[in-house]
Amino acid sequence: MSYPDRMVEHSDLPLVDIVIPVHSTTRPLERAVSSALLACRGAGPGQCRVTVVGHHLTEAQVRDMLSPEYRDVVHVIESEDRGATAAVPRNEALRRTTARYVSFLDSDDTLDPGAVTRWLGIAQRRGSDLVIPFQHHEGDRVDITPVTRPFRSARLDAVKDRLGYRSSAFGLARTSAAREVGARFDENVRTGEDQAFIVALYTGGRRIDFAPGTPGCVMHTDADVRVSRQPLPLRDEVAALLDLVHEPWFGAVSTTFRTSYVLKYIRVNFFPALDHAVRSGEWGPERARGAAAVWDELVGFAPHVAEQLSRADGHVGRLLHEGADQAELLAALAARRRFATPAALLTQDLRWALARQAPLRIAAAGAVQIVRYRAGLAGLRRRR
Repeated sequence: MSYPDRMVEHSDLPLVDIVIPVHSTTRPLERAVSSALLACRGAGPGQCRVTVVGHHLTEAQVRDMLSPEYRDVVHVIESEDRGATAAVPRNEALRRTTARYVSFLDSDDTLDPGAVTRWLGIAQRRGSDLVIPFQHHEGDRVDITPVTRPFRSARLDAVKDRLGYRSSAFGLARTSAAREVGARFDENVRTGEDQAFIVALYTGGRRIDFAPGTPGCVMHTDADVRVSRQPLPLRDEVAALLDLVHEPWFGAVSTTFRTSYVLKYIRVNFFPALDHAVRSGEWGPERARGAAAVWDELVGFAPHVAEQLSRADGHVGRLLHEGADQAELLAALAARRRFATPAALLTQDLRWALARQAPLRIAAAGAVQIVRYRAGLAGLRRRR
């Protein structure tokens, strides 16, 4: 392949740093690097730099993972040999970067051609502190997050546009904004290390924009091991949320955002983790008590959380406190996933039935997003 004006080679002051952490020589690093280079297609000379951060790997090991033509055009650094997640190398890259913007990419995933150039255009034209990307998967599946107001893509609001439903740190962030708000990746959790970084920008950034449709990020399924897919104790699955209270900036976060974010976490993170725990073959009274304690922590994280959960969700919580057996819990968890039923759509307190974070409003906004994102995916197919 050819590179646009060798734009990433030896650039000490790039406009954007595309950061790819890698911790194992089994990762498809070259695929990620190649996509990052193509994502800068159309950018000016020296504007983009691809930085690979070796975590538990030396610079020599990282370069050996790449073909000779790629070794010459990437910047490789080593991070401290500690920690088990990508938080350590990401924080190291964030600390060292000299670029105006930073973009993070997992070594398992890729970027569409022209994606970074597109995001840079949006950020420079609008003055964005954060540009949230369109995110799709191998095949035809797309993420319908963030669940924004209909057709909204500029000047997003963390609560009104339900940004909490997109909790990954992909896209483009202004480096000075991240440093100003104290955004960092949580090195103390085993999954969800992105949460602290992205929530700090959601709640402290001056301007957040969305880049709907392609080009965007592509999530792949062929990695040998993804930390986020490994089974963990239930408390560990939600630690990234509960740890936010220890961040220096968190005291200034509005209660409305706290409520919206914990509602997302219960729906998207807690319930799938609970389902896995119940099916693990090790479910019993002790695990039920632990799960009930986690439930109480989550519901108590912010005001009016319980009232805005669906009736089906609340039923699961009550069963945990009653020490229900495996069959009852699995039936209740299945019932909450029947999203078109009254129990899944109506809130426990009907006064909150039409609230922005209530199931009815989420379902309606999600339906609009599905139509919108399918159009984006159709555009991708036409360009292939």
